[in-house]
Amino acid sequence: MRISTSMLNQMAVNGIMQDETALSQTQNELSTGLSVNTPADNPVAAVQLLQLNNTNSQYQQYISNGQSANTNLTLEEQALSTSTTTLQSIRDLVVQANTGSNSSSDLQSIATQISALESQLQGTANSQNAQGEYLFAGYSTGTEPFVRGSNGSISYLGDSGASSVPISSGTSVQTGDPGSAVYMSIPTGNGTFTSAASTGNTGTGVIDTGSVTNQSAWVPGQYTITFTDASDYTVTDGNGNTVATGTYNSANGGEVAFNGVEVGITGAPAAGDTFTVSSSGTQSVFNTLDNLVSALNNAGSSSAARAQLSSSLGGSLQQIDQALDQVSTVTSNVGSRISLISSVNNSLTSASTTITGQISTLSGVDYAAATSQYSQEYVALQAAEQSYADINQLSLFKYL
Repeated sequence: MRISTSMLNQMAVNGIMQDETALSQTQNELSTGLSVNTPADNPVAAVQLLQLNNTNSQYQQYISNGQSANTNLTLEEQALSTSTTTLQSIRDLVVQANTGSNSSSDLQSIATQISALESQLQGTANSQNAQGEYLFAGYSTGTEPFVRGSNGSISYLGDSGASSVPISSGTSVQTGDPGSAVYMSIPTGNGTFTSAASTGNTGTGVIDTGSVTNQSAWVPGQYTITFTDASDYTVTDGNGNTVATGTYNSANGGEVAFNGVEVGITGAPAAGDTFTVSSSGTQSVFNTLDNLVSALNNAGSSSAARAQLSSSLGGSLQQIDQALDQVSTVTSNVGSRISLISSVNNSLTSASTTITGQISTLSGVDYAAATSQYSQEYVALQAAEQSYADINQLSLFKYL
């Protein structure tokens, strides 16, 4: 085989180019800190790195979702805590108002304080996050949820939606609670029935919130307890049918029992006085407070009027306790969600750290070895270039 001068030149140039490519690759590894910069560097490792990076990216998105949800839930938890404090303050004022020793001006002063606390509660229910979104508006985060209308009552303008975000594969968490589930749908009375004294009563009888003695015997409906005289009463249903009769005895707490429930009546009812027992429904905490303020502002000074007020305040106290229970239940659920996010995020962070280590092992550069290799390749390239320059200058004419 004949080796021509042009062939020698081409072989020399090809060798130099290979040395330059190797040197450039090593230099790139040193500058990026990665041993696999393209699939061609290590096809098997490149596939593994792609899978690991995709998994790690998903983990980071889940962690970000969890952090965002945690921020909203923490704000909600704080708002619920403030609501609890406000409702507890209102409850204390109701207890103070129901002592029986307050003058009309005292009751009106208490009503003013409760009205101010109600406004504070409304403000808390309209809390917003850093993006200006209302926490308790459901999906309608841009709409102020609790607004006092022209009729004087506070209405809920949000919806019943509750957003959720995935925080891991197969696990999602609710990021908030609609105001309708926190402040609006409060069970009335004791949750089974409500009790009230009629405004036309002339005696001093006061009815309590009652209790359920046999749930299976309770027949939902509206019942009226009518005193036929100062000591005898009749219980009738909504159709006027007699359900029970009895003799009032204040010494045993004045218990009136029928259909698996009982209510206590204290004081001295007069002939013709009536008390009602009705199936529980739902009512907003704001309506409860509006009714409470109205009852305090319009309380009469007669003994009969004060007895009616005492019955009303007892019902309001029961209703506020129901609101406190509802807020407490929601607060507990929020706390559980925050705890779940923390647990899941800790696991994902640990898994992400492990994956990051695997990625580093697969693609990381051994700087000591790479630096040594770079020096060797650099020297080899210089030698190849010098050899080529020397060989290229050889000619027989120099020896003629």
